Amino acid sequence: MSTEITLQGAAQRTDKLQEKWRKAAVLGLQSAAARGVQDIVTRIIPSRTPQPVDRGVYRSGWRFYTAPDGAVIECFEPHAILIEDGVRAGNVKIGKKMIDALAEWVQRKGIVSGDEARGVAWAIAKSMQRRGIFNKGKGMGILAELVDKYLPNYVEEEVAREVERVGF
Repeated sequence: MSTEITLQGAAQRTDKLQEKWRKAAVLGLQSAAARGVQDIVTRIIPSRTPQPVDRGVYRSGWRFYTAPDGAVIECFEPHAILIEDGVRAGNVKIGKKMIDALAEWVQRKGIVSGDEARGVAWAIAKSMQRRGIFNKGKGMGILAELVDKYLPNYVEEEVAREVERVGF
């Protein structure tokens, strides 16, 4: 089946098509972002050794939200940047809150209990001060892996699917 378009109506028809395709492309970008978050949670984080997961707060902090021209992927947890980019050894500052948190972690993991926990926490903190945190201060690159390895394919697939769905 063919459609006849006059020259006078062509510009108006093209403008309508462009707007439909733009909306479809934005929906595709949002779908790609949703797939990306799922990939982070189910594929990328579990592939890391050691996994940056204690109580699951970091893993559950990953979200995407819509934006006018697509979507944004981010982790809303304040410590996410430390995991993503790491902490250089020279930037590790040992303090009471750090030792308390590490002592609690050591006990929760069953490494030691009671009074020994603070000593082990101190040893871990000193080690962090020498080597950095998360991959010797280079970070785990969770989001970077998604962006480099998976997201371009997701964007291509999802945008093509949505544009094809709206058609001509």
